[in-house]
Amino acid sequence: MWFLHPSRSDPLPETAGRRCPEAAEAAGYQHELDCAIEALKKMKERGIRVLPGGDYGFAWTPHGTYARDLQHFVELLEFSPKDTLLAATALGGQIMRMPDDLGQVKAGFYADMILIDGDPLEDITLLQDQSKIVGIMKNGVFHKDPGSGQSARPAELSETHRGTPIPA
Repeated sequence: MWFLHPSRSDPLPETAGRRCPEAAEAAGYQHELDCAIEALKKMKERGIRVLPGGDYGFAWTPHGTYARDLQHFVELLEFSPKDTLLAATALGGQIMRMPDDLGQVKAGFYADMILIDGDPLEDITLLQDQSKIVGIMKNGVFHKDPGSGQSARPAELSETHRGTPIPA
């Protein structure tokens, strides 16, 4: 099994806010980005599962910008929006060896999902617009209720790990 993602969207802090190809060029990484895009396209053609994801929490890839990876899959890697969403959901369950627990909206599966005002199959960038997120569900509990828009209290860390030891 493989877990791969395209190059960072903004490789250096001074390129923050630029689109991926422009940021790569400004940082001197255009060749590396071009090679990564070509390689990832070939991997997909050969049936290797390519999933979105990466390292977040840095100045150039802050938390909350994950959905930008989905746009890169569509625009740079030429995935369809549907294949992109499947790579981010169902394939994630497979790659984590939990295909019967994760990645699908189905009875008995972990119920983690977001509800969007719009159709991401028509416009994948909708997922980047926080004003379009009308509901957030984690473990079957709404943390942003689509009816009221109210956020629930954050879950305790011990609640989110379901008995798994939490590293100190």
